[in-house]
Amino acid sequence: MCTQKSNLFTIGKFAEKSGVTLRTLRYYDKIGLLKPCSYTKYGHRLYNFEDFSKLQKILTLKFIGLSLEDISKIMNYDVNHRDLKKSLEIQKKIMKKKIYHIEAVIKSIEEAVHMMDSEKEFNWNKFLNIINIINTDQKWMEQYENASNLRSRIKIHELFSTNKQGWMKWFFNHLNLPDKVSILELGCGDGRLWQKNLDKIPEGWDITLTDFSPGMLEDTKKNLTLNLKRFKFNIVDVQHIPYKDNSFDVVIANHMLYHVTNVDKALSEIYRTLKPKGYFYASTVGKNHMKEMREIVKRANLQNITTNSWNLTENFQLENGLDKISTWFKNVTLTRYNDNLKLTIIEPLMDYIFSMPGNAKNAFDQNKIHHLKGFLKSEINKNGYIYITKDTGFFQGTKE
Repeated sequence: MCTQKSNLFTIGKFAEKSGVTLRTLRYYDKIGLLKPCSYTKYGHRLYNFEDFSKLQKILTLKFIGLSLEDISKIMNYDVNHRDLKKSLEIQKKIMKKKIYHIEAVIKSIEEAVHMMDSEKEFNWNKFLNIINIINTDQKWMEQYENASNLRSRIKIHELFSTNKQGWMKWFFNHLNLPDKVSILELGCGDGRLWQKNLDKIPEGWDITLTDFSPGMLEDTKKNLTLNLKRFKFNIVDVQHIPYKDNSFDVVIANHMLYHVTNVDKALSEIYRTLKPKGYFYASTVGKNHMKEMREIVKRANLQNITTNSWNLTENFQLENGLDKISTWFKNVTLTRYNDNLKLTIIEPLMDYIFSMPGNAKNAFDQNKIHHLKGFLKSEINKNGYIYITKDTGFFQGTKE
Protein backbone atom coordinates (compact mmCIF):
# COMPACT_ATOMS: atom_id res chain seq x y z
CA MET A 1 0.00 0.00 0.00
CA CYS A 2 1.08 3.60 -0.61
CA THR A 3 2.14 5.44 2.53
CA GLN A 4 2.45 9.04 1.29
CA LYS A 5 -0.21 10.24 -1.11
CA SER A 6 1.91 13.28 -2.08
CA ASN A 7 4.64 11.14 -3.65
CA LEU A 8 2.53 9.18 -6.13
CA PHE A 9 3.04 8.84 -9.86
CA THR A 10 0.56 8.03 -12.58
CA ILE A 11 1.49 5.12 -14.80
CA GLY A 12 2.50 7.61 -17.51
CA LYS A 13 4.88 9.52 -15.22
CA PHE A 14 6.22 6.29 -13.73
CA ALA A 15 6.93 4.94 -17.22
CA GLU A 16 8.56 8.21 -18.30
CA LYS A 17 10.88 8.41 -15.27
CA SER A 18 11.87 4.73 -15.39
CA GLY A 19 12.20 4.44 -19.19
CA VAL A 20 9.88 1.43 -19.25
CA THR A 21 6.95 1.24 -21.66
CA LEU A 22 3.33 1.46 -20.53
CA ARG A 23 2.75 -1.92 -22.11
CA THR A 24 5.46 -3.49 -19.92
CA LEU A 25 4.06 -1.96 -16.73
CA ARG A 26 0.55 -3.14 -17.57
CA TYR A 27 1.86 -6.63 -18.26
CA TYR A 28 3.82 -6.73 -14.97
CA ASP A 29 0.61 -5.68 -13.20
CA LYS A 30 -1.40 -8.36 -15.01
CA ILE A 31 0.95 -11.20 -13.99
CA GLY A 32 1.30 -9.85 -10.43
CA LEU A 33 5.00 -9.02 -10.78
CA LEU A 34 4.70 -5.30 -10.04
CA LYS A 35 1.28 -4.20 -8.81
CA PRO A 36 0.50 -0.47 -8.38
CA CYS A 37 0.50 0.60 -4.75
CA SER A 38 -2.82 2.39 -5.21
CA TYR A 39 -5.47 3.57 -7.69
CA THR A 40 -7.30 6.84 -8.34
CA LYS A 41 -11.05 7.00 -7.78
CA TYR A 42 -11.37 6.39 -11.53
CA GLY A 43 -9.28 3.17 -11.31
CA HIS A 44 -6.04 4.56 -12.77
CA ARG A 45 -2.78 3.01 -11.52
CA LEU A 46 -0.58 4.89 -9.04
CA TYR A 47 3.03 4.13 -8.08
CA ASN A 48 5.40 5.40 -5.37
CA PHE A 49 9.18 5.62 -4.86
CA GLU A 50 9.36 2.13 -3.38
CA ASP A 51 7.93 0.80 -6.65
CA PHE A 52 10.99 2.21 -8.44
CA SER A 53 13.23 0.00 -6.28
CA LYS A 54 11.03 -3.01 -7.05
CA LEU A 55 11.18 -2.25 -10.77
CA GLN A 56 14.96 -1.84 -10.60
CA LYS A 57 15.24 -5.26 -8.96
CA ILE A 58 13.02 -6.85 -11.60
CA LEU A 59 15.02 -5.33 -14.48
CA THR A 60 18.36 -6.32 -12.93
CA LEU A 61 17.27 -9.91 -12.36
CA LYS A 62 15.90 -10.02 -15.90
CA PHE A 63 19.24 -8.75 -17.23
CA ILE A 64 21.13 -11.37 -15.22
CA GLY A 65 19.14 -14.03 -17.05
CA LEU A 66 16.29 -15.01 -14.77
CA SER A 67 12.89 -15.73 -16.26
CA LEU A 68 9.85 -13.68 -15.25
CA GLU A 69 8.57 -16.76 -13.42
CA ASP A 70 11.77 -16.98 -11.34
CA ILE A 71 11.73 -13.24 -10.70
CA SER A 72 8.10 -13.47 -9.59
CA LYS A 73 9.04 -16.09 -6.98
CA ILE A 74 11.76 -13.83 -5.60
CA MET A 75 9.52 -10.76 -5.54
CA ASN A 76 6.50 -12.50 -4.02
CA TYR A 77 8.34 -14.24 -1.22
CA ASP A 78 10.99 -11.67 -0.33
CA VAL A 79 9.89 -11.15 3.27
CA ASN A 80 12.33 -8.28 3.70
CA HIS A 81 11.87 -6.49 0.37
CA ARG A 82 12.41 -3.06 1.93
CA ASP A 83 16.03 -3.88 2.78
CA LEU A 84 17.30 -2.07 -0.31
CA LYS A 85 20.98 -2.24 0.67
CA LYS A 86 20.87 -6.02 1.06
CA SER A 87 19.09 -6.37 -2.28
CA LEU A 88 21.61 -4.17 -4.08
CA GLU A 89 24.58 -5.99 -2.53
CA ILE A 90 23.27 -9.35 -3.73
CA GLN A 91 22.50 -7.96 -7.20
CA LYS A 92 26.02 -6.53 -7.40
CA LYS A 93 27.53 -9.89 -6.44
CA ILE A 94 25.60 -11.77 -9.14
CA MET A 95 26.26 -9.06 -11.75
CA LYS A 96 29.99 -9.43 -11.17
CA LYS A 97 29.67 -13.15 -11.84
CA LYS A 98 27.70 -12.32 -14.98
CA ILE A 99 30.50 -9.96 -16.14
CA TYR A 100 33.10 -12.67 -15.51
CA HIS A 101 31.00 -15.09 -17.56
CA ILE A 102 30.58 -12.62 -20.44
CA GLU A 103 34.32 -11.88 -20.47
CA ALA A 104 35.04 -15.62 -20.73
CA VAL A 105 32.66 -15.90 -23.70
CA ILE A 106 34.28 -12.89 -25.42
CA LYS A 107 37.74 -14.39 -24.91
CA SER A 108 36.69 -17.71 -26.47
CA ILE A 109 35.18 -15.87 -29.47
CA GLU A 110 38.39 -13.87 -29.91
CA GLU A 111 40.41 -17.10 -29.87
CA ALA A 112 38.14 -18.57 -32.54
CA VAL A 113 38.50 -15.45 -34.72
CA HIS A 114 42.29 -15.50 -34.27
CA MET A 115 42.30 -19.17 -35.30
CA MET A 116 40.43 -18.33 -38.52
CA ASP A 117 42.96 -15.61 -39.35
CA SER A 118 46.12 -17.56 -38.59
CA GLU A 119 45.41 -21.27 -39.13
CA LYS A 120 44.79 -22.87 -42.49
CA GLU A 121 42.76 -25.78 -41.12
CA PHE A 122 39.60 -24.93 -39.17
CA ASN A 123 39.70 -26.27 -35.60
CA TRP A 124 36.14 -27.16 -34.66
CA ASN A 125 37.13 -27.86 -31.04
CA LYS A 126 37.99 -24.20 -30.50
CA PHE A 127 34.68 -23.22 -32.07
CA LEU A 128 32.75 -25.64 -29.86
CA ASN A 129 34.52 -24.15 -26.85
CA ILE A 130 32.37 -21.02 -27.34
CA ILE A 131 29.23 -23.09 -26.87
CA ASN A 132 30.63 -24.86 -23.82
CA ILE A 133 31.56 -21.59 -22.10
CA ILE A 134 28.18 -20.01 -22.92
CA ASN A 135 26.44 -22.97 -21.32
CA THR A 136 28.50 -22.90 -18.11
CA ASP A 137 27.45 -21.06 -14.98
CA GLN A 138 23.87 -20.56 -16.14
CA LYS A 139 22.09 -21.30 -12.85
CA TRP A 140 21.51 -17.63 -12.04
CA MET A 141 18.40 -18.31 -9.93
CA GLU A 142 20.36 -20.73 -7.76
CA GLN A 143 23.29 -18.31 -7.48
CA TYR A 144 20.98 -15.46 -6.49
CA GLU A 145 19.36 -17.61 -3.80
CA ASN A 146 22.74 -18.82 -2.51
CA ALA A 147 24.05 -15.26 -2.27
CA SER A 148 20.85 -14.14 -0.55
CA ASN A 149 20.98 -17.05 1.90
CA LEU A 150 24.62 -16.43 2.81
CA ARG A 151 23.92 -12.74 3.36
CA SER A 152 20.91 -13.59 5.56
CA ARG A 153 22.97 -15.86 7.79
CA ILE A 154 25.74 -13.29 8.16
CA LYS A 155 23.39 -10.37 8.74
CA ILE A 156 21.54 -11.86 11.69
CA HIS A 157 24.84 -12.13 13.59
CA GLU A 158 25.99 -8.66 12.58
CA LEU A 159 22.75 -7.04 13.75
CA PHE A 160 21.85 -8.91 16.92
CA SER A 161 25.00 -10.43 18.48
CA THR A 162 25.56 -9.20 22.02
CA ASN A 163 29.35 -9.52 21.59
CA LYS A 164 30.03 -6.50 19.38
CA GLN A 165 33.66 -7.45 18.73
CA GLY A 166 32.50 -10.09 16.26
CA TRP A 167 33.76 -13.64 15.78
CA MET A 168 36.33 -12.91 13.04
CA LYS A 169 38.16 -10.22 15.05
CA TRP A 170 37.95 -12.23 18.27
CA PHE A 171 39.27 -15.40 16.63
CA PHE A 172 42.08 -13.52 14.86
CA ASN A 173 43.21 -11.92 18.14
CA HIS A 174 43.37 -15.36 19.78
CA LEU A 175 45.74 -16.73 17.12
CA ASN A 176 48.54 -14.82 18.90
CA LEU A 177 51.22 -15.75 16.34
CA PRO A 178 54.80 -14.49 15.89
CA ASP A 179 55.62 -11.78 13.34
CA LYS A 180 57.16 -14.23 10.88
CA VAL A 181 55.14 -17.34 10.09
CA SER A 182 53.73 -19.38 7.17
CA ILE A 183 49.95 -19.88 7.37
CA LEU A 184 47.57 -22.18 5.50
CA GLU A 185 43.84 -21.58 5.82
CA LEU A 186 41.62 -24.44 4.67
CA GLY A 187 38.05 -23.57 3.63
CA CYS A 188 38.60 -19.81 3.67
CA GLY A 189 35.06 -19.13 2.38
CA ASP A 190 34.84 -15.53 1.23
CA GLY A 191 38.02 -14.50 3.07
CA ARG A 192 36.16 -12.63 5.77
CA LEU A 193 38.70 -13.58 8.48
CA TRP A 194 41.40 -11.63 6.66
CA GLN A 195 39.19 -8.88 5.27
CA LYS A 196 38.09 -7.97 8.82
CA ASN A 197 41.67 -7.89 10.12
CA LEU A 198 43.77 -6.49 7.28
CA ASP A 199 45.23 -3.75 9.45
CA LYS A 200 46.54 -6.30 11.97
CA ILE A 201 48.39 -8.69 9.62
CA PRO A 202 52.20 -8.46 10.13
CA GLU A 203 54.33 -8.02 7.00
CA GLY A 204 56.19 -11.24 7.81
CA TRP A 205 53.15 -13.49 7.50
CA ASP A 206 53.17 -15.76 4.41
CA ILE A 207 49.47 -16.60 3.95
CA THR A 208 47.95 -19.22 1.65
CA LEU A 209 44.14 -19.21 1.33
CA THR A 210 42.35 -22.28 0.01
CA ASP A 211 38.82 -23.52 -0.51
CA PHE A 212 37.18 -26.53 -2.12
CA SER A 213 34.81 -24.22 -4.02
CA PRO A 214 36.25 -22.21 -6.96
CA GLY A 215 33.35 -19.75 -6.54
CA MET A 216 34.23 -19.09 -2.90
CA LEU A 217 37.86 -18.53 -3.82
CA GLU A 218 36.80 -15.98 -6.43
CA ASP A 219 34.71 -14.21 -3.78
CA THR A 220 37.76 -14.15 -1.51
CA LYS A 221 39.87 -12.52 -4.22
CA LYS A 222 37.19 -9.89 -4.82
CA ASN A 223 36.94 -9.11 -1.11
CA LEU A 224 40.72 -8.74 -0.87
CA THR A 225 41.14 -6.93 -4.20
CA LEU A 226 43.43 -4.17 -2.94
CA ASN A 227 45.59 -6.60 -0.96
CA LEU A 228 45.92 -9.62 -3.28
CA LYS A 229 49.73 -9.48 -3.18
CA ARG A 230 49.61 -10.36 0.51
CA PHE A 231 48.04 -13.77 -0.20
CA LYS A 232 48.40 -16.93 -2.26
CA PHE A 233 45.31 -18.79 -3.47
CA ASN A 234 44.57 -22.40 -4.36
CA ILE A 235 41.61 -24.77 -4.78
CA VAL A 236 42.13 -27.52 -2.21
CA ASP A 237 40.27 -30.54 -0.85
CA VAL A 238 41.25 -30.84 2.82
CA GLN A 239 41.21 -34.64 2.47
CA HIS A 240 43.92 -34.41 -0.23
CA ILE A 241 46.09 -31.36 0.53
CA PRO A 242 48.50 -30.79 -2.41
CA TYR A 243 51.43 -29.50 -0.32
CA LYS A 244 54.58 -31.27 0.83
CA ASP A 245 55.14 -32.60 4.33
CA ASN A 246 56.08 -30.00 6.95
CA SER A 247 55.16 -27.01 4.76
CA PHE A 248 53.41 -24.62 7.18
CA ASP A 249 53.91 -23.23 10.68
CA VAL A 250 50.15 -22.75 11.16
CA VAL A 251 47.05 -24.41 9.72
CA ILE A 252 43.59 -22.88 10.25
CA ALA A 253 40.24 -24.61 9.68
CA ASN A 254 37.62 -21.99 10.57
CA HIS A 255 34.11 -23.50 10.78
CA MET A 256 34.71 -25.96 7.97
CA LEU A 257 35.63 -29.43 9.31
CA TYR A 258 31.97 -30.36 9.91
CA HIS A 259 31.47 -30.14 6.13
CA VAL A 260 34.12 -32.83 5.54
CA THR A 261 33.05 -36.42 4.86
CA ASN A 262 36.09 -38.03 6.52
CA VAL A 263 37.30 -35.78 9.37
CA ASP A 264 40.04 -38.21 10.41
CA LYS A 265 41.46 -38.24 6.87
CA ALA A 266 41.42 -34.44 6.86
CA LEU A 267 43.23 -34.28 10.21
CA SER A 268 45.89 -36.69 8.97
CA GLU A 269 46.52 -34.45 5.97
CA ILE A 270 46.67 -31.36 8.18
CA TYR A 271 49.15 -33.12 10.47
CA ARG A 272 51.30 -34.10 7.49
CA THR A 273 51.56 -30.58 6.05
CA LEU A 274 52.15 -28.89 9.43
CA LYS A 275 55.75 -28.37 10.57
CA PRO A 276 56.96 -29.97 13.84
CA LYS A 277 55.90 -27.75 16.77
CA GLY A 278 53.45 -26.03 14.38
CA TYR A 279 49.99 -24.87 15.51
CA PHE A 280 46.60 -26.10 14.35
CA TYR A 281 43.42 -24.06 14.93
CA ALA A 282 39.97 -25.55 14.28
CA SER A 283 36.77 -23.67 15.10
CA THR A 284 33.26 -25.07 15.22
CA VAL A 285 29.93 -24.84 17.06
CA GLY A 286 28.36 -26.82 19.88
CA LYS A 287 25.17 -28.89 19.82
CA ASN A 288 23.27 -26.09 21.59
CA HIS A 289 24.20 -23.50 18.96
CA MET A 290 21.00 -21.70 17.82
CA LYS A 291 18.91 -24.28 19.72
CA GLU A 292 16.06 -21.81 20.35
CA MET A 293 15.77 -21.27 16.61
CA ARG A 294 14.93 -24.93 16.15
CA GLU A 295 12.42 -24.82 18.99
CA ILE A 296 10.73 -21.79 17.44
CA VAL A 297 10.39 -23.55 14.10
CA LYS A 298 8.79 -26.57 15.77
CA ARG A 299 6.40 -24.47 17.83
CA ALA A 300 5.34 -22.45 14.79
CA ASN A 301 3.81 -25.72 13.56
CA LEU A 302 4.28 -25.01 9.86
CA GLN A 303 4.80 -27.75 7.33
CA ASN A 304 7.68 -27.41 4.83
CA ILE A 305 9.97 -25.85 7.45
CA THR A 306 12.68 -28.28 8.48
CA THR A 307 15.40 -28.10 11.12
CA ASN A 308 17.22 -31.24 9.98
CA SER A 309 19.80 -29.25 8.02
CA TRP A 310 20.86 -27.51 11.25
CA ASN A 311 22.24 -30.83 12.51
CA LEU A 312 24.91 -31.00 9.79
CA THR A 313 27.60 -29.88 12.25
CA GLU A 314 27.34 -33.10 14.28
CA ASN A 315 30.32 -34.49 12.35
CA PHE A 316 32.65 -32.11 14.20
CA GLN A 317 31.35 -30.11 17.18
CA LEU A 318 32.74 -28.66 20.39
CA GLU A 319 31.50 -31.77 22.22
CA ASN A 320 33.34 -34.36 20.08
CA GLY A 321 36.12 -32.30 18.48
CA LEU A 322 38.58 -32.58 21.35
CA ASP A 323 38.85 -36.37 21.08
CA LYS A 324 39.19 -36.25 17.31
CA ILE A 325 41.93 -33.63 17.28
CA SER A 326 43.78 -35.19 20.24
CA THR A 327 44.29 -38.35 18.16
CA TRP A 328 46.73 -36.37 16.00
CA PHE A 329 47.84 -33.32 17.99
CA LYS A 330 49.22 -32.65 21.47
CA ASN A 331 48.28 -30.11 24.16
CA VAL A 332 44.83 -29.57 22.66
CA THR A 333 42.80 -26.84 24.34
CA LEU A 334 39.29 -25.48 23.79
CA THR A 335 38.48 -21.75 23.98
CA ARG A 336 34.83 -20.67 23.82
CA TYR A 337 33.46 -17.45 22.38
CA ASN A 338 30.99 -15.70 24.69
CA ASP A 339 28.04 -14.51 22.60
CA ASN A 340 24.30 -14.84 21.93
CA LEU A 341 21.57 -13.19 19.87
CA LYS A 342 18.77 -10.89 21.01
CA LEU A 343 16.42 -10.54 18.07
CA THR A 344 14.08 -7.56 18.08
CA ILE A 345 13.01 -7.57 14.41
CA ILE A 346 11.22 -10.46 12.72
CA GLU A 347 12.35 -10.01 9.09
CA PRO A 348 16.04 -10.98 9.55
CA LEU A 349 14.89 -13.97 11.60
CA MET A 350 12.54 -15.10 8.82
CA ASP A 351 15.30 -14.59 6.26
CA TYR A 352 17.57 -16.81 8.38
CA ILE A 353 14.96 -19.57 8.70
CA PHE A 354 14.34 -19.60 4.96
CA SER A 355 18.07 -19.51 4.20
CA MET A 356 18.59 -22.99 5.61
CA PRO A 357 18.67 -25.87 3.09
CA GLY A 358 15.22 -27.23 2.31
CA ASN A 359 13.32 -24.16 3.53
CA ALA A 360 12.42 -22.52 0.21
CA LYS A 361 10.21 -19.45 0.53
CA ASN A 362 8.30 -20.32 -2.63
CA ALA A 363 6.88 -23.40 -0.85
CA PHE A 364 4.79 -21.00 1.27
CA ASP A 365 1.76 -19.01 0.30
CA GLN A 366 1.14 -15.56 1.74
CA ASN A 367 -1.19 -16.94 4.44
CA LYS A 368 1.52 -19.20 5.86
CA ILE A 369 4.09 -16.42 5.76
CA HIS A 370 1.60 -14.13 7.52
CA HIS A 371 1.07 -16.84 10.17
CA LEU A 372 4.83 -17.17 10.74
CA LYS A 373 5.20 -13.38 11.00
CA GLY A 374 2.42 -13.23 13.59
CA PHE A 375 3.93 -16.06 15.62
CA LEU A 376 7.42 -14.47 15.68
CA LYS A 377 6.00 -11.05 16.53
CA SER A 378 4.14 -12.52 19.52
CA GLU A 379 7.36 -14.19 20.70
CA ILE A 380 9.21 -10.86 20.57
CA ASN A 381 6.40 -9.07 22.40
CA LYS A 382 6.74 -11.42 25.41
CA ASN A 383 10.18 -10.11 26.49
CA GLY A 384 10.98 -7.41 23.94
CA TYR A 385 13.29 -9.80 22.05
CA ILE A 386 13.85 -13.44 21.12
CA TYR A 387 16.92 -14.92 22.83
CA ILE A 388 19.09 -17.29 20.76
CA THR A 389 22.03 -19.21 22.23
CA LYS A 390 25.32 -19.08 20.35
CA ASP A 391 27.81 -21.81 21.22
CA THR A 392 31.04 -21.27 19.29
CA GLY A 393 34.72 -21.81 19.97
CA PHE A 394 38.01 -23.18 18.67
CA PHE A 395 40.50 -25.95 19.42
CA GLN A 396 44.23 -25.32 19.41
CA GLY A 397 46.79 -28.11 19.17
CA THR A 398 50.46 -28.59 18.29
CA LYS A 399 52.32 -31.10 16.18
CA GLU A 400 54.75 -33.14 18.22
